[in-house]
Amino acid sequence: MYVNCINKYLTQLSLYMKLVFSAFFIFFCTGSHAQTGYKVGETVADIPAKKILNYTTPSSSLKTLQSNITIIDFFGTWCAPCIKALPELSNYKNKFSQDISIILVSTEEETKLNKFISSRQPFAFPVVADEEKLFTNAFQPPSYPYTIVLDKSLKILSITNAADLTEAMLQKFIAGSKLTATEIKNTIPAPIIDTPKKQIMETFTGSNNELVKLSQDFMYAAKTGEDDTKFISQLKDMPYSNLLLKLKTDDDKKAFWINLYNAYTNSSLHKNPEQYKSRNKFFKNKNIIIAGKTFSLDKIEHGILRRSKIKWSLGYLNKLFPGKIEKKLRVNALDYRIHFALNCGAKSCPPIAFYNPESLNNQLGLATNAYLSGEVNFIHEKNVAELPALLSWFRRDFGGKKKIISLLRSKQLIPAAVNAKIKFKKYDWTLYLDNFKH
Repeated sequence: MYVNCINKYLTQLSLYMKLVFSAFFIFFCTGSHAQTGYKVGETVADIPAKKILNYTTPSSSLKTLQSNITIIDFFGTWCAPCIKALPELSNYKNKFSQDISIILVSTEEETKLNKFISSRQPFAFPVVADEEKLFTNAFQPPSYPYTIVLDKSLKILSITNAADLTEAMLQKFIAGSKLTATEIKNTIPAPIIDTPKKQIMETFTGSNNELVKLSQDFMYAAKTGEDDTKFISQLKDMPYSNLLLKLKTDDDKKAFWINLYNAYTNSSLHKNPEQYKSRNKFFKNKNIIIAGKTFSLDKIEHGILRRSKIKWSLGYLNKLFPGKIEKKLRVNALDYRIHFALNCGAKSCPPIAFYNPESLNNQLGLATNAYLSGEVNFIHEKNVAELPALLSWFRRDFGGKKKIISLLRSKQLIPAAVNAKIKFKKYDWTLYLDNFKH
């Protein structure tokens, strides 16, 4: 038995060394979603803005807030792409101050919005606290980010994402000129999975699983810069039996551990960004205590969520002797979509969402579509598909190269009839915490 075990280990070790040397420097469906709110070309009725933050008056209306060109940006302090677009929107506001009005709309609590605004002074925009959902019900954004461009008669010129607006496009909107075909294509909102609106809007609701809800609350505090000490203490002091009793299904486990991975990463880096200078040490450091047990970010990702995979093996090798706790807590089946949900603090990392087991399949579907749509580039002239490095680092998790190609074809990100050449892009490890708080 011992001889067989040693032979098995040597065989895996040999394969592992080959993989290491052969790959030394490894690691929100196309088309617009059917919307039931206002559409491009329609004229919007005046909408009351009953509560406005960061503005000269506490209430107003859309017509009072409008300008020659009005941009309504549906926004959330939890929405990484929304926050990422704010600096550029601020630049546009300064450059076209006589012609453009920019309004942020959020359904979050006033206290959270005020805290976010105060953390980013000077803050350039009025924020409609849409508590009665008057704006939200009128436009019915299927997902965030979601941006509306109106002319001076409140006719919708474009429904897009703030990040896709360009200075040239805004100049044409102001001048009343027509956009080019490429510019029109760029005004289509980022593709999202074809899911009923109710399910999409539940993406960021609290879980019925109290353990998952704790992980969500911790993550929200970490993202928004609130004091997260109490959540870290609750996780540290909870009975170990809670992890076994309340994380029974794979969906429970994935939601809980994805939330915790993202929360601990961002909490730690907000407090001490210098840790990122030694990334390997940062991810291996066993300084996370949950239910009296110690974990590292690597342990959460590769041990629990990837079901005891060896980190640097392209996903082809499993640990021979995973620990007892890891075996009890890990998922039963690896889900490649976790790679589009884990945020490591770098610029190339996927954005953060609040995951819950009740709608995890839809959430991971959204995360997958959003990440791949933003990262996969197909260059027709060269017949080259530029793919994110994540697909290379963990290629076996995705079923190998052929399955990756099939996945991208199913998302219509590369042509079905073309045998495209594959090129993996360089990963941008620049520390990026602007998603959450300056």
